[in-house]
Amino acid sequence: MSLLSVNQLTCVQVIKTLFEDATFSVNEKDKIAVVGPNGCGKTTLLSILAKSVETPNDNISVRTGLRLTSLDQNPEMDPEHSILEHLYRSPTTASLAIKDYHDQVQRYNLDQSDEIEKAFTAASEKMDHLNLWEYEDRVNSILRELHIDDLNQKMKDLSGGMRKKIALAQLFFDETEVLVLDEPTNHLDINTIEWLEGMLKKQNSAIVMVTHDRYFLDNVCTKIIEIDQQEVFVYEGNYQTYLEQRAQRYAAQEKQESRVQSVLRVELEWLKRGPKARSTKQKARKDRISTMMDRKGLDVSEALSLNVTERRMGKKILELKNVTKSFGDKLVVSDFSHVFEKGEKIGILGPNGAGKSTFLNLIMDKLTPDSGEVDPGVNTVFGYFDQHSKDFDPEISIFEHVSEIGTQFIAHDGTKLSASKLLERFLFPSSMLKTLIGKLSGGERRRLHLVCLLLSNPNFLLFDEPTNDLDIQTLSVLEDFLLNFTGCVIIISHDRYFMDRVVDNLLVFSIHGQIDRFQGNYTDYIDTMKVIESLKKKTSSVKETVSTPPKQANGKLSNREKEEMSRLEKEMEGFESEKASLAKVFTNPSSNDANFEDAGRQIKEIDDQLAKSMTRWEALVEKE
Repeated sequence: MSLLSVNQLTCVQVIKTLFEDATFSVNEKDKIAVVGPNGCGKTTLLSILAKSVETPNDNISVRTGLRLTSLDQNPEMDPEHSILEHLYRSPTTASLAIKDYHDQVQRYNLDQSDEIEKAFTAASEKMDHLNLWEYEDRVNSILRELHIDDLNQKMKDLSGGMRKKIALAQLFFDETEVLVLDEPTNHLDINTIEWLEGMLKKQNSAIVMVTHDRYFLDNVCTKIIEIDQQEVFVYEGNYQTYLEQRAQRYAAQEKQESRVQSVLRVELEWLKRGPKARSTKQKARKDRISTMMDRKGLDVSEALSLNVTERRMGKKILELKNVTKSFGDKLVVSDFSHVFEKGEKIGILGPNGAGKSTFLNLIMDKLTPDSGEVDPGVNTVFGYFDQHSKDFDPEISIFEHVSEIGTQFIAHDGTKLSASKLLERFLFPSSMLKTLIGKLSGGERRRLHLVCLLLSNPNFLLFDEPTNDLDIQTLSVLEDFLLNFTGCVIIISHDRYFMDRVVDNLLVFSIHGQIDRFQGNYTDYIDTMKVIESLKKKTSSVKETVSTPPKQANGKLSNREKEEMSRLEKEMEGFESEKASLAKVFTNPSSNDANFEDAGRQIKEIDDQLAKSMTRWEALVEKE
């Protein structure tokens, strides 16, 4: 059943047409993603949909009484509000009652006077009357899952990731029919993204969202809406299916374009011959030629190209020697040492607040370690891509900003480019060069930030959440650039797809300042952690089983069988111990593919032996 339908919707901003004649529907339980290049109108489309319930639009039909909840990229929050005040800030009867109950609980904990007890009792009775205990239980359950514990913290004291968690939690408090989400995974750690994935897959409500997280798209979505060259296309299926169907559409377009070009060539030759007769038929033929020449053809503009020159690296690149850093009582980096080698591509994992951004700031000399040394080589030049692209002046144009870096640049192949030509390669056409930076979309500002970073010709790149606000096309090009980059790269990212493609080693941060090394990408790490967790559970299960005293009631076991049973118990413990020892290979930074393969083969052989021993042991227990 259709909840919301869009019919021939066109959106024009100033002199730029974002999309024309968009037509699609949002049905019950649809999980829809809107994709397309930065600046094509994805966020604008979501905003129009979110407002359509309260603001009528001639091109959008909304089911009467539709309940729609939306999440902006940067939700508004009063910095002076506590988490509790923010969660229950809406003036609904339920929110006011719950907030009053929490206030009375705090007062009663401090003062058990008759007056306070009376107010506390009244608040409790109102919760009973409105049947709000189940609602509050759901709220508390979601908050616990997201590790939001201290509800008295001020919003201004929270990290961007924690504020985003709170905004997400609110989405699931009340039942809704349509969720509209703009970049819901930005600023989240990977564990929270996976939690959000699970929640959205379980939701009965329809979802319309913009996200660049390709694993998220593939795992959650059932329909893709693409904005491409001002047109809107609808694809059934997840992200992988979309890619396949999109490739087929482009192939068909290219075939059609080839046929049109062939016909046009013949027609133009006829026109050049200048036939003397000017019959109606010939005039129609000329009109047809004009129509073919004026039509909107396949976009053949040059794709984004990251091919700037690379600076050579010296023998010493960067050495971290026993680096420790704390903020008050909070230890974020503990006695960490590492010698970087040319070509290293390291990903950083860890929960929000574990010190990942602090680590990059220590390398960039923006922070000083409490002890230890950060020692870069004399030829090492850092390029830092931060989370927010803060250094832009919103009142100057794109061209003015890039011209401050230089007016001429040399590409990787030695070609000299003017600032305007270079910007074209980064998908900023000449018509945009005078645009003020403050007028750019979030994704366009991020792309401009990337241009300026690479123009400084660094040989050691540091990325702090580089995928925030970048479209999938730019991400794919950036990934290819980094794969061929010969310098060093360190990446903090919640984008699992990006990490899997680019990095070959990980530094895993804990909340206690410990940093563990892991050889492999994100998926390798998660798979290994699952193996280790499974081994721990099996070891615990076997220990619990073999520690249970054998039954003596029937006395049916012979002395030899009792000895066999005892031997099997020791044998199974030995197998589990041996597997746990072999599993350490997967977290050893000096291990290679051959080590992984050998350890995996041995673990499989041990599993087979363990299964046989367990089967025999269980048979003896049954006999006893």
